[in-house]
Amino acid sequence: MWSIEKKEKLAGSGLGPGDADAMYEHFFGLDEIPFSLTPDPRFLWPSETHQEGLASLYYGITRRKGFILLTGEVGAGKTTLLRATLARLKREIDVALVINTADMEPVDLLKLVVTEFRLTGNFASKADYIIALNNFLLERLRMGLNTVLIIDEAQNLGTKALEEVRLLSNLETETEKLLQIVLTGQPELLRKLADPALRQLRQRIALEHHVETLRPNEIAPYLEHRIATAGGRIENIFAPGVEPVFYDFSQGCPRLVNLLGDRVLLAAFAQDIRPVPVALVEQKAKSMLEAQRARPSDANDER
Repeated sequence: MWSIEKKEKLAGSGLGPGDADAMYEHFFGLDEIPFSLTPDPRFLWPSETHQEGLASLYYGITRRKGFILLTGEVGAGKTTLLRATLARLKREIDVALVINTADMEPVDLLKLVVTEFRLTGNFASKADYIIALNNFLLERLRMGLNTVLIIDEAQNLGTKALEEVRLLSNLETETEKLLQIVLTGQPELLRKLADPALRQLRQRIALEHHVETLRPNEIAPYLEHRIATAGGRIENIFAPGVEPVFYDFSQGCPRLVNLLGDRVLLAAFAQDIRPVPVALVEQKAKSMLEAQRARPSDANDER
C-alpha cells in the first residue's frame, strides 16, 4: 500500500507507482542510484586487487608494453577497471574495443579491428587489412599518440584467432610497440593460454593481473563508497550489521553486491523503511537465492 508521503512524491514527479525503481534514490536522499550494474568508473572502490589492476593497466598502456592480460570471475569488476583506466588516459589514446568474439575467424577479427579504428579502403585480402592498420599505427606514433586494442571476453576466441592477435603484436618499430593489446576474460582464458599451441602468445604477455573478489572486511567500505558517490551516507541507508549478509550472498562478487543492494533499497522504499534493517536484507537475499536455484540459467547470468 502506498503511503501519503510516497503518493505525494510520485505526484510531484509525474511518475506513477510503476516507476518506483526511479524513485527510491529520492526516498533515501541520494542523487542517483548507488548500485547500478553499469560499469561506471566513478563508483570503482579501490580495493587492493583493483588498485593493482588499475596500476598494471595504466603502466602497461602508457609504457607501451604490448600485451596485457586481465582476468577475473564474472562480475569481479574487469570492465569497470578498464573504463577507469581509459578515463585516466583521456585523449592520449585511441581505443578499439572488440566484443562478441565467439567462433570468430582470424580475418573477421581483423575486419572488426579495422572497423573499430574507423579505417576505410579497398580491403581485398588479409594483407590489405594489415597494411592499412600498420600505416595507421605509424602515423599515430609519429603524432606521439598511443593506440590500444581491447579484446573483451577473449576466452571465447579460438586458437587461430588468438594466434592472429599475437601476430598483431608484431606491428612495431625497432624501439616501440605500435599497438597495446589488452586481453580480458574469465579464468577459462588462463587455461586456454596454457595450451602449448599458444605458448608464443603466452610468452608475449608483459603484464597480467587477476581481479580477486572482495574480502569480508571489504564489503563495508565498498557499500560506503558506492553510497557516498551517489550522494548519501551509509548510516542513513543501512542499519549496522548488514555486511555479513551481503558477503554471504555475493561471496565478494561486486556485481552480486550491487544486485542485492539495488533490490533491497527498492523493497525498503516500497515498504517505507529506512534505514534498511538486517532482517530485510536477509529476507531479500534468501528470496533471490531461492529464485536462482529455481532458474539455474538465470542465476548464472546474474552471477
